[in-house]
Amino acid sequence: LSGHYDTCQVEGDKIINFLHTTKIQEIKGLKNIRIAEQSFMFCSVEVLSTRDGQRMYLSDVIGVASYIGNIEETGTTHGISKIRDIVLRIEDQKVNIRLWGNKVDQIDEDSMVLS
Repeated sequence: LSGHYDTCQVEGDKIINFLHTTKIQEIKGLKNIRIAEQSFMFCSVEVLSTRDGQRMYLSDVIGVASYIGNIEETGTTHGISKIRDIVLRIEDQKVNIRLWGNKVDQIDEDSMVLS
């Protein structure tokens, strides 16, 4: 991909969780398989910190969720909105994230590995 993309929002009714036990294998022997392609632009903690305070809604990162808060409600100028705080460990750094609206329900707590 060339060019600069501020956000790449992917909507759908499916979520993929990659766990520490996830194994990826090449599909062999089948021809003419059409799998929808998605592109990701993973960013470092340094790049992520430059986005603080900007109106950039989505950033692609790889990290480990070290804390997932409860779903709460907060008042906004548009009414009541659900929020959920998360702490990700990315490159030995803790990154605080807040999910808003319908995004708070997209975490499947049953699939989380507790240590």
